[in-house]
Amino acid sequence: MSAYAFQQSHVPAPNRPQGGLVRGVLLGLIPLALLLALVLAALLLTALTRQLTAASGFLTQQQVSLIVLIAGLGLAAVVYSVALVLTVRHVASWQPGGTQARAALLALGITALIVVSPVLLVIVLPQTPAP
Repeated sequence: MSAYAFQQSHVPAPNRPQGGLVRGVLLGLIPLALLLALVLAALLLTALTRQLTAASGFLTQQQVSLIVLIAGLGLAAVVYSVALVLTVRHVASWQPGGTQARAALLALGITALIVVSPVLLVIVLPQTPAP
């Protein structure tokens, strides 16, 4: 084997995705996984602060829990947005129309549907019963 053939066989092609359909789907689900992890962490931290401030009185406990919950969910929204933008940029660098890019975009669409589904549920199922 010549040195030229050895060098050519070990040089990856530029902008050519390694992997396939599974890698695209996993990359598309990264924003959802980050969002779920941060929302879970925010809820657990809120429960912990409620227990730590239980002796301080109800008003203090309520204010501290609300501040922690809003900060945690705000951080989760920011991290989700950044992860979404980075994922879309990563997918845009791949071959347009490739199976890996399609799989990633499909996973991003499913992620968006999961994130929007509570809002759709509130719109479709009103809390007040019909007269």
